[in-house]
Amino acid sequence: MRVQRRHVLAASVAVLAAVGVSVGTSFGFADTAPARSSVCSGSVTFSAEGGAPAATSDRFPVGTRLRVTNLDNNRAATVTVTGPSGSCVLLNAAAMEQIREPGKNLVRRNTVEVLR
Repeated sequence: MRVQRRHVLAASVAVLAAVGVSVGTSFGFADTAPARSSVCSGSVTFSAEGGAPAATSDRFPVGTRLRVTNLDNNRAATVTVTGPSGSCVLLNAAAMEQIREPGKNLVRRNTVEVLR
């Protein structure tokens, strides 16, 4: 079987690209995950409730203080859980206004931290 030079070159480039990605992610050069660990996974959405920045949650009891950070713009809101909901964290309108990007009602890349 005869191997052509262009096939060897293409295979070499593919291997080098795979090594570059794996080394880059292990050293933190390719940011694929948040630097801080989040207590919730998934997107953060909001309800149309008014008032001071607050949240509802199915995971945290009433009175728990949380910091929700939008990783796309590094804006954060500190909220208090005021009741139950059907998701990990559901922000009210005031809290969402603090962290969202204009025109977006969903924060896909986020961290949720429990404040002690």
